[in-house]
Amino acid sequence: MTWQEYISDFKAYLQLERSLSGNTISAYCSDVSLFEKTVGDKLPHQVTTAEIESFLAYLYKEGGRKNTQARKISALREFFKFVEAQQNATSDPDFAGWHNPMQGIDTPKDTRRLPDVLSLEEIEKILQSFDLTTPEGIRNRAIIEMLYGCGLRVSELVNLRVSDLFFKESYIRVLGKGSKQRLVPIGECAIDAVKAYMEKRWETLAAASYAKGTRGKHASHKHPAKNDSVGVNGNTPDGITTGGVTHLSGKELAKYRRESDGTLFLNRRGGKLSRVMIFTMIKEQVKSVGITKNISPHTFRHSFATHLVENGADLRVVQQMLGHESILTTEIYTHISSRQWMQDILDHHPQRK
Repeated sequence: MTWQEYISDFKAYLQLERSLSGNTISAYCSDVSLFEKTVGDKLPHQVTTAEIESFLAYLYKEGGRKNTQARKISALREFFKFVEAQQNATSDPDFAGWHNPMQGIDTPKDTRRLPDVLSLEEIEKILQSFDLTTPEGIRNRAIIEMLYGCGLRVSELVNLRVSDLFFKESYIRVLGKGSKQRLVPIGECAIDAVKAYMEKRWETLAAASYAKGTRGKHASHKHPAKNDSVGVNGNTPDGITTGGVTHLSGKELAKYRRESDGTLFLNRRGGKLSRVMIFTMIKEQVKSVGITKNISPHTFRHSFATHLVENGADLRVVQQMLGHESILTTEIYTHISSRQWMQDILDHHPQRK
């Protein structure tokens, strides 16, 4: 088998047997492809431990961070474990005397680099900076409210569906890493922001449909009565109306539903937002209010978890809400929280010079 065939089968293995997320699968396959370019004409069963160590040394020399190196080691470990399983299953004579070259390769120690965290004042400053006279401003504020108020990963946010909102019960349903579902509490601020956005969401769908050739009368922004509101898949959170699409015929409404796929946050063309779009929006918004920290969508998740821990939330509860498999991942927020009180002690120490 060629490298390309192995990588193709490896991708299917990660999808079907390991149930890893699409982003992880893409990263792992990319890492294996990068390694493959360094071994010349050698096939997987001809790779040695020395060649893997040389590859890792090259990454280190190029300034790769330890967490990046660790991911590449994880990718290669998974790949050669898969190759080994294939060899055991087929008893291929080409593998005679072969051993897994990842044996003895250690993952570099995690330095536990603490991420940037926004203060409550900075969060509020960002939320107050959106122009709520525009549909994009209303949508973008709702996005930040959800990232922070529910501690979501950006991949979880872009995949949220209208049918995942259960505002009456004050929770949302989230599809996390490994396609694992969890229920996440949602507060009043986020609920209000999403309800305000939903009024514009259906107008976005109507406008997008009009641009694609739908008759102008179907792009009307007339609001129906509350008891006439219809949600995607029949699930409309309390108090949300659907703008100008409830008067469409069954086939036309089905077309709207297919185009949006029930996705909550939409771009101006009525399609799903990408992670890059959200990253770019946040960078521009943070810059506009004069915050110079290195901010990404994940910063709001970090900030939310840190504020929970600072206010005394149980670490196990935070772990469950964030969808961490290991409590060790959640423990980083105790270090972030302790950093603040340690600085307060040093600032007010009686022997401070």
